Amino acid sequence: MFGSLAIALYMLGLTLRNQQLVTVAVVLLSFLTWAALKAGHADVASSGRRLEEKTDEEAGVSLSNLSAMRKLSAARVFEDGEVEITLRVQNHSPLSKVLEVRDSLPEVMRIKKGANYILMELGPRRETMIEYTIECPLRGFYTIGPVAVRIQDTFGFFHREKELHVYDDFLVFPKTEDLKDAFVKSKVPKIFTGAVNIRQPGPGSEFYNLREYVPGDPMKSINWAAYARMGKVMVNERERDAVSDIIIIIDSRAVAETGPVSRNSLVYGTRAAASLAQFFLSRRDSVGLVVYGDEIVSVDRDTGKKQLYVLLTKLAGAMARGNTPLQVVTNRILPHINKGSPIIVLSCLEDDSTIVNAIRDLRARDFDVTILTPSSLEFEFDARRLDRTGYEVLKTERDILISELRGLGAFVMDWEPDMLLSTALAGARGF
Repeated sequence: MFGSLAIALYMLGLTLRNQQLVTVAVVLLSFLTWAALKAGHADVASSGRRLEEKTDEEAGVSLSNLSAMRKLSAARVFEDGEVEITLRVQNHSPLSKVLEVRDSLPEVMRIKKGANYILMELGPRRETMIEYTIECPLRGFYTIGPVAVRIQDTFGFFHREKELHVYDDFLVFPKTEDLKDAFVKSKVPKIFTGAVNIRQPGPGSEFYNLREYVPGDPMKSINWAAYARMGKVMVNERERDAVSDIIIIIDSRAVAETGPVSRNSLVYGTRAAASLAQFFLSRRDSVGLVVYGDEIVSVDRDTGKKQLYVLLTKLAGAMARGNTPLQVVTNRILPHINKGSPIIVLSCLEDDSTIVNAIRDLRARDFDVTILTPSSLEFEFDARRLDRTGYEVLKTERDILISELRGLGAFVMDWEPDMLLSTALAGARGF
């Protein structure tokens, strides 16, 4: 604006042959040129050059003497969790600076408290703290940074920018639901020391029920108090100690991301998988995970808290891409699954002509198959991206597919978006 004003006065002075206007315009242009040369208005952000060979007075406004450090309150949180961020900006120069500072955040993050932007005057050899809290609504791997700094020259005509390359990574796990029971147990449990009870009679340590004595029962199992009370020999049955091998299969194909960013099949599928993994591992079952999209990523079966962390990390990094058929997945994992292991499939059941054959192969080998299917039709219809007629047609096709899968002996639940996972599991298993 200052330059435009000077040029306009110069042209007007030439047109009117007014020497005073020309003189004022020349003075303004000379002042603007001098300010530009003094400021040394090279863009530090794009060139990356530092003015180490010049002093602050020679270089005009310097950004080479600024530094930043960041501290996060947590490196791992669950969805809807909060992270407190403290950013420290230091001025190592002997001169005071008026700064604009903005800490770069991922787009999905929401600032709940404070602000990631500040306009301030920072004194010589001083530092300031910027504190704010962000809310993490979606799972994934995220990076905070860089820190963008802008400073103006003395006259306010020119500014210089610089990115302080300070980055901090953190991880957002899918949020979990507290399950009381998943209604899933292996038909062929494995017995070993330290296992958990599966509510079936067998060798174990916990009392299960009383039954009448039959020849061959060990004498130590006889309940003499019950014999005295009932007048017939009764023996104690123990609850069988065992674990199950649970396999969770997640559909992360491109179609799984159909719908709003925060409400789609992949979002609900990863949350369900995290909840199930947490429940089964707390029951001391052995849990494995398969995620398929553009490739097949698997986590070997294991137990314990370390396994839960590994599973949550894989689920946090699941991306919707590719179109690998379920049949390819089952063909690859079948040789590595123990007989009778429960298999839980979390898929929208769309754009895959091999689903029926894949489930048929699993059922033919007597695997217990449970399918939880968040319908992308519901997400699209709720977001008003699908009209009523199209919704009804696609819903009918989906119901036919689900009926066919149930006819193969699989437990299938058409999981509505607002339905609790425990309710969906109970519905799928017929409880």
